[in-house]
Amino acid sequence: MSELSHLAHRAFVRPHGMSVSEQLASADFAYQPIISTSSLRVHGFEALARLPEGTPAICDLLDMAAETGNLRTMDLALLRNAIAKFADFEAAGSTRLFCNVDNRSYEGSPPTIEGIRDVFSNSGLSAGNLCLEISERDPVRSADNMLRAVELLSGIGVRIALDDFGIGMSGLHMLMTIEPDYVKIDRSFIDQIATNPRKQAIVAKLCGLAHALGFMTVAEGVESEADFRMARDLGCDLAQGFGIARPTTRLNELAMSYGRTLRGAGRRKMNARVARLLNPIAPLVIDAPLIDAANAFKAAPDLRIIPVTDRAGLVLGALAEEDIRRYLLSDFGPSLLANKGATLTLEKLVRRFPIGDATASVEAIVNSYVDAESACGLILADEGCHAGYLSNHAILRLASETAVSTAREQNPLTHLPGNRSIARHIEGALSRTGPQTLVFFDFNNFKAFNDSYGFAAGDRALVMFADLLRKAQAKTSFVGHIGGDDFFVSLAQDEAASAEIIRGLCAKFASDAESLYSAADRAAGGILAIDRFGHERFFPLLRVSASMLHLPAARAHLTLDMVNDQLAAGKTMAKGAATGIATVRLPESGTATLIERLAGRPDHIDAFKRV
Repeated sequence: MSELSHLAHRAFVRPHGMSVSEQLASADFAYQPIISTSSLRVHGFEALARLPEGTPAICDLLDMAAETGNLRTMDLALLRNAIAKFADFEAAGSTRLFCNVDNRSYEGSPPTIEGIRDVFSNSGLSAGNLCLEISERDPVRSADNMLRAVELLSGIGVRIALDDFGIGMSGLHMLMTIEPDYVKIDRSFIDQIATNPRKQAIVAKLCGLAHALGFMTVAEGVESEADFRMARDLGCDLAQGFGIARPTTRLNELAMSYGRTLRGAGRRKMNARVARLLNPIAPLVIDAPLIDAANAFKAAPDLRIIPVTDRAGLVLGALAEEDIRRYLLSDFGPSLLANKGATLTLEKLVRRFPIGDATASVEAIVNSYVDAESACGLILADEGCHAGYLSNHAILRLASETAVSTAREQNPLTHLPGNRSIARHIEGALSRTGPQTLVFFDFNNFKAFNDSYGFAAGDRALVMFADLLRKAQAKTSFVGHIGGDDFFVSLAQDEAASAEIIRGLCAKFASDAESLYSAADRAAGGILAIDRFGHERFFPLLRVSASMLHLPAARAHLTLDMVNDQLAAGKTMAKGAATGIATVRLPESGTATLIERLAGRPDHIDAFKRV
């Protein structure tokens, strides 16, 4: 130990009269729930060490233990104590405990199965109740030992999680090497994700990758219902954070459901089209005899895979028909199966298999299948538990039905979602929380331009604006084409950010639309054309006006018709505004709407009834 380290070590010991090991032994443990984003039920708890007030931070004490070569012993002691305390929780046997292990603990001699079993052998909990987390915050200096430990742990049923994923230098490499059961997405990607399109794009891709590779994702650091909803909608299977529940050292404060803290989140159900196409094959339990798998494939010759679960129903992977066939055709396979004394189980033949969220949208399920490039379909899971199996044929039917439905609802010119999709999106926005701004766009001087330059030029203008909206979709949550020169945009942004985006879109279109005019008309700033009353007059160059509505925090009293009326009224106001943008409001409660307070306004067309 260096002189500096020695002095630091002494400084830690003297004020408390205890050695580092004694201070670590005084640690208590708090437990924070990790819940399913679909049901809000508890999936597990994470153990977090808590030292007495005035004691150095746990990380500092572990650093000191590493300096003296005692880190593994002390880290395993912490793990053992965390498990022992949690075992007293009345529902410990029906949930899962997530525990951190310092990456430096893998240094030195290779781990042994006896040492691993010793950690929880006297706790009353089974290996299946435990999940060890490997952090991305610290480098792994002894990769061989860590991989050996992971192999031993997985072999006896302990789950593995990659913690703090996304902030380390070797995240994807670890993902490929370890093949974890869970990936915990670091809180830096989850904090304020409801209003950050970049974070949304990253998390969505990661969740798609997770389902393709057959592991679950945990959104860490969830502190608001808006962030929870967004993480759930992007595909995160589980979530934890202060917005759900704070860690507590009192076991009697732990619960198995935290839905009361997320009252508006609701439980999602499996889509009826998906449920109709599920294969009825029952999964096999991991310790079932291999002969059961052989008999199942014989009974269903067209079956390609059989899902495999643990005793709690959590999906572990699948058995492939080709693997069973290869085994049966081997020199020793049939003899071993015929030997009643040889109890061969499924464990060695189980493959990782793509898993989709059973409660996700049809589009998300199809995308999980596409991302996985699976040749044998997709297993569906709800909270990690087996919910069914979709064959290739079933997924192709879902994709085909979705494509036909989408085509029916798209605008034939711009291929943007039409009125029904827009209405569904608004109804969904009214049922969610978090910032949301809805916008109607309407072209100014479009009829005059269309009459002067022809319908083909008018169509080019509409397609130009549609393409502009598509390019802005990284900043918007939904774009649609109501019909004619009316468009719709929804932004999961606060009012100020939304206004800036809309101003940019209006300015960009005004600039781009100039290219549709002749040089002479551009120089003149417009065209002479016949108005609707038969009189010739001057019409300025094309521009787009925007009616903006920022949804209030309380939305239970709002309806689609109220939103439609307000935005339609705003269109009239926007056309008369110098900026071409008008902001309208909805009442925070059941008070009179703006549309009812505007006297003498011209009649407007109900956009969503023009189907």
